[in-house]
Amino acid sequence: MEIDKLKKWMDAAQSFQTEAFWNTIFDNPKKNSSSTLNVNPFMAADFFPKCDLYEFGHELIAEIELPGLNKEQFKLSIQEQMITISGESKSFKQKRKYFLKERASRSFKKEIALPYPIIIQKVKNEIHNGILMITMPINQDEIETIPINFNHNPSE
Repeated sequence: MEIDKLKKWMDAAQSFQTEAFWNTIFDNPKKNSSSTLNVNPFMAADFFPKCDLYEFGHELIAEIELPGLNKEQFKLSIQEQMITISGESKSFKQKRKYFLKERASRSFKKEIALPYPIIIQKVKNEIHNGILMITMPINQDEIETIPINFNHNPSE
């Protein structure tokens, strides 16, 4: 009897060793509506990669998390005040015996709108410890200030 239970457990554990199983686990429900196993609805493509965009001095800085990726695995472009980063993150490795698999293999594309025009010719980027840092000088000549008119009635 115990051997039957052990055999069932081993059969179940064997299914964890296929990439198809893990793709089913992490599939976006919109992409594959026939998937009945969706353990994490928050694994949306919009959340990866995680980014910060901030102004420092006269520059916009974007910090983008790309853990485990090298420069051949993603593409970066900037045009019309929009950063686009796309690529593929593969975490499944063949000939491994997985007991826990929380990292998903996935394609991604993220667009980040820039609040100001930048000088594209002076954009710099570097990747260090899985963080891509993009430094973009703000084009001060292109920023338009809009005058604010106050309707001031001294009698009120």
